[in-house]
Amino acid sequence: MIRFSHSPARISALSLALCLCAGPAPAQAEGTGTGADDAAIALFSASFSESCAGAFEEDGSLVEAPQRHEVLAPSSWGEPEPVTVWQFSCALYAYNTAQVFMIMDEGGGVQPVALACPTLQIEYDEEAAAPGEADSVVSVLKINGWSADLLAINAEFDPATLTIRAHTYWRGLGDASDSSLWSLQDRAFRLQHFEADASYDGEINPVTLVDFR
Repeated sequence: MIRFSHSPARISALSLALCLCAGPAPAQAEGTGTGADDAAIALFSASFSESCAGAFEEDGSLVEAPQRHEVLAPSSWGEPEPVTVWQFSCALYAYNTAQVFMIMDEGGGVQPVALACPTLQIEYDEEAAAPGEADSVVSVLKINGWSADLLAINAEFDPATLTIRAHTYWRGLGDASDSSLWSLQDRAFRLQHFEADASYDGEINPVTLVDFR
C-alpha cells in the first residue's frame, strides 16, 4: 500500500520561505492599533477569509487578536534588522489547530510567511502487519519532493530561539504524526529539522528525515 503524507488544511504557497524572527513576549495586536497592525489584519482578512473561516466573527472581525512580536532578524551580511511578526489563529480541527504568520521589515510591507516542507512517499507492508492493522508496518518512508505552506499546524513562534515548531497529528491518538522546526537566518525561514511517524501502531516512534542543526 502506498500513501502520501498530508496535513489538515494544507495550502500550496510561495516557493520561497519568508523570514520570521525572535524577540520579547508577544503583544496583542488590535484592529485599532498601529498602522502596521491594521495592515497585517487587513491582509489576513483578505487572504484567509475562506481557509480560516473559523477565525472570523459574522461581521468579519477577528475572533482572536493576533500575537505580535517586535524582534531582530539576524543577518550574515550586516547588522540584525528589526522586524514585526504576527501569529494569527486560523482554524480548529478535531485534534489540530492551524496558524498563519505575517512579517514586516523596514524594507517592505506586510507579507505572509511561507514555510518550506517536504512531501513524503509512504509505503506500508500489509503482509507483515497484524490482521486489521494494515498501516502499522512502514516499509518505505522517504522525501519525494518539496513544497511551501502558508498554514502551520499546532505551531508556535519562539522568539528566544528564533524558531517555529509545528506538530501535525495524523490521527487523534498521536502515534502517526510529523514535526517540523524552522529557524531564521538571512531573511529566510529555513527548515532545520523534520521527522515523521507514519506507522499507525499505537507507538510514538518518529524517524528523522531532515536535520541541519
